[in-house]
Amino acid sequence: MKASGSPCPLDQLSIICFKRCSFLRTYLTEVIRSVWSSKSVPAEWKKACSILIHKKGNTSDTSNFHPITLETIPLKVFTSCLRNAMFSFLTANNFIEHQIQKGFTPNLSGTLEHTAQMTNIINQARIKQRSVVITLLDPKNAFGEVHHNLIQSVLDYHHIPKDVSEIIKSLYTDFNAAFITSVFSTPFITVGRGVLQGDCLSPLIFNMCINTFIQHIKTDKYRQFGFITNLLNPVHWFQFADDAAVISGQDSENQNLLNRFSIWCQWSNMIVRVDKCSTFGIRKSLTKSIQYLPKLPINNELIPATKTGESFRYLGKYFDFSMSEKEHKQELITLMDDIMSEIDLKPLHPKNKLLLYSRYLLSKLSWHFTVTTISRTWVSENMDSVVNKCVRNWLEIPISGTLSNVYLTSNKFGLNIYPPSIKFAQCQRVARNALKTSPNHSVKDIWKTTSESKNIQYDVYTSTKEVLKTFNSGQEDKLQNHLILQGSFFSNVIKFSLSKLNGIWSKSQSNLPKNIYNFTIRYINNSLPTRKNLTKWGILSNSDCSFCLNPETILHVVAGCQTYLPRFTWRHDSVLNFIAQTLQPVNYSNVFVDLPGYKSPSIVTGDTFRPDLLLSINSDCLYILELSVGYESNLQTNVDRKRRRYEDLITQ
Repeated sequence: MKASGSPCPLDQLSIICFKRCSFLRTYLTEVIRSVWSSKSVPAEWKKACSILIHKKGNTSDTSNFHPITLETIPLKVFTSCLRNAMFSFLTANNFIEHQIQKGFTPNLSGTLEHTAQMTNIINQARIKQRSVVITLLDPKNAFGEVHHNLIQSVLDYHHIPKDVSEIIKSLYTDFNAAFITSVFSTPFITVGRGVLQGDCLSPLIFNMCINTFIQHIKTDKYRQFGFITNLLNPVHWFQFADDAAVISGQDSENQNLLNRFSIWCQWSNMIVRVDKCSTFGIRKSLTKSIQYLPKLPINNELIPATKTGESFRYLGKYFDFSMSEKEHKQELITLMDDIMSEIDLKPLHPKNKLLLYSRYLLSKLSWHFTVTTISRTWVSENMDSVVNKCVRNWLEIPISGTLSNVYLTSNKFGLNIYPPSIKFAQCQRVARNALKTSPNHSVKDIWKTTSESKNIQYDVYTSTKEVLKTFNSGQEDKLQNHLILQGSFFSNVIKFSLSKLNGIWSKSQSNLPKNIYNFTIRYINNSLPTRKNLTKWGILSNSDCSFCLNPETILHVVAGCQTYLPRFTWRHDSVLNFIAQTLQPVNYSNVFVDLPGYKSPSIVTGDTFRPDLLLSINSDCLYILELSVGYESNLQTNVDRKRRRYEDLITQ
């Protein structure tokens, strides 16, 4: 059981307490043994609270929510043990099927396998000019439509021991649930129909219900209707929990399978939402393949067909005739733009914005990145650029500054984040490994046939950690070798830093104010676009200043270019010139000013001291004026500094 599960409001207990306390586990074990011996679930256990979880669409529409049941810890542990025992029994006796039904199955990436097979089927039909018909079925409130009488029939069908059947019957007899929202809560309501979503046992019971139909269509009589990708293993049905897809080579074959499913629904009292179902077809026309609109009914209602040029969605992945992924690309761009804009507008510290990006946005993108077949280049061009722009904005890094130090791990003084393209590579690695290690031989064959240049870049990695390690090594290499000034500094940092100090620095840095925090990120960056830096970055071939032909370093730009310097000293020189003109009419005085058109102060002071202005009166008194035209916050500092500079001259 997962330790992160939400506690039930009825007992407010977490499973973590039982995992860490052996005394509680011992006591709970005795209670469960007593319940098992009595073959009856206590009435106190047969109460739960249900909360509503938003699926998609408008939140004001209650149909866009589904209930999740929160059970008390004793019942949750008991049903978990019951589920594990039943699953082991079914697996050992081959009573349950895993080639077609792949939902709620441990150590099996059913969604990835089904979507990969569906992609392969559509590509084969289009490229090899073969016919294929696909129908998606959507049972209405599938978990909630399972009758309790049906559960007993299903348990008998799978030869579940009588003792277990009696306990399950006791569990669903007079089971009560209350709905809780932020506004109100309902009284306890008796659950007269359906299995409980959120209960450990319910997924297995639902799979067993569907398995009664799957075992029927597994026979050769119905398997021959499937689309043949392998002569010995035609594909005719995909099932993941309640999401079904019927695959065949002809309309009549697909209709035959639909008729069998309709009969099973009547037996199990399941209802098919025809308006939520869809069909998709490809057939040969002259010398090429085209998409067409199959006309297939179920329960005397025509199933809507996917229009030409449009796509259908199965298990989170979009499928169309050309497999262009255009809808998925647009959905990814919209999702990322919306979340990044929302993060950007929040009045948060930069470190918290980066945390939201790495923990929330990347996790939202991970499922899309896993099932999609878009290229890594597209992700880099269309998504990395958006993230890089926001990261620069949050950390106040100019466009000329490198982000390599930001993308380092925290023990290398980085921020431990990475762009979407790296997350995409990790997800693709997970998807490829799921196909490679699948127990289904037809899925393994898909991995072999798709191990071309596009996917080989993901197959070379042994784990997702290796993807990240390779990326981090590239960023370190860029800092050390490509950017000379940053490289020498970064090499010394890595050489003399200690892991203990790295941890202290990371913790201290996260508590800094925004402006200082951003400065600590930029300190490695020699990021001003001087011609010297642009030459080092490989953007320019010549580092000479365009005004005086000397090397254009940062120091040269600020205070070294004699041709360009007047632009920076204009304000200072204008004030000094005004003072000099005001002092000129004084009788018996000489004015020495460090400006063109005046006598230089160095005539009197020598080259060691060169004040802005000297005023000599009657050769007896000498006034020194050192002008500071700076920001108000630095005025007193400049005054003190220049006073100390001329103390020796005043003494003379």
